[in-house]
Parts: sequence; structure tokens; C-alpha cells
Amino acid sequence: MLRTVDTDVVVLSTALFNQINVTELWVSFGTGKNCRLIPVHTISKTLGPQKSMSLLMFHAFTGCDQTSFFLNRGKKTAWQTSKVYKDAEESFAVLSRAPPSVEELHNHMSTIERFVILMYDRTSSCESVDEARQELFTHKGRAIELIPPTSAALFQHAKRAVFQAAYVWGQALLRTPELPDPSDWGWRKGT
Repeated sequence: MLRTVDTDVVVLSTALFNQINVTELWVSFGTGKNCRLIPVHTISKTLGPQKSMSLLMFHAFTGCDQTSFFLNRGKKTAWQTSKVYKDAEESFAVLSRAPPSVEELHNHMSTIERFVILMYDRTSSCESVDEARQELFTHKGRAIELIPPTSAALFQHAKRAVFQAAYVWGQALLRTPELPDPSDWGWRKGT
């Protein structure tokens, strides 16, 4: 049994359950009256191996302790979008496994862009976030803070999410994980 108040631990436990040699894993989540036991083994089995693994990238991409989130687009909206747009699950699963390259991320960006577009507008036929931004702002009158990020900003966000999902969390079970330079993955060195 694991005890935590951090959602990241629940997500990691579910995503990595199939890689550890146990039949059951329970997480005691929360504190006091809000504490509950979560059967990670049941959740992982219900989701299946691919969807479970895709949780790493899904969680990092939609916002966690280390990455930003999409304004007014929470995990529930993203989860509902992933149910409608199944291609995102495969991309998220691939990008959760270490070590993907920046080129591999490029190969999945069209799927990621479409996923983000659908998070903001389920009826949109746009294929690029830049096109969707223009459509939502000019034709649908959305405020600038209620439209998706630019493709350049989205790519940097996706790089940071891949770094967290694949390199940090994806190697969580390794004794000595190998992490690339974070500045290659959308982070800047502090001054």
C-alpha cells in the first residue's frame, strides 16, 4: 500500500502497475475524512496496458506539478476529449515510453494539435491550432485567453510534458535513470 496526497503518485502507480511484479496495489489517497483507498490494480486492468501507460503523458500534458495546464480546460474536459478522439491515446502512450526523440514528438504533433483543438471546440474541423485560434477568435468571438496556444507554444509545452512523462516518470522504476538536458526539452536554465 502507498499513502499519498499527491495525484501524481496515483497516476504513476496506475501507469506503471503492469511493470511491477505484484497482483494488487492499493493507494491511500487524501487525508482525514477525505482519505480513500484506491484499487490501482483494478483501474489499471480496466483501462488496459496502453491506456494505463498513456496516463503519464496525458497527466503531464494536461497539467501537473511540473507542467502548466490549459486555461479553463481541466482534466475532465481533456479526458472526455480523449474518449472521442482515440488517436490521442496511442500518441500519449508512445510518448510516455522512454526515450522518445524530439523527432518522434514532431511525428505526433498533428495528433496532439487536433486533440487540443477538440478540447477547445468539439465541432471544429481545423487541423492546426493556429487555424483554430483564428477561427475561434475571429468567427466565434472567443476571448484571446479562451483560445488554444500557438503551435510554437504548444510544441514547447509538449516537449516539457514528454520530458516529465517519458524521461522522469517513465524511468521511475529504474535505479539510475538517464535524463537528457532539460533545455533540449522546452526548459530554460535559470540565471
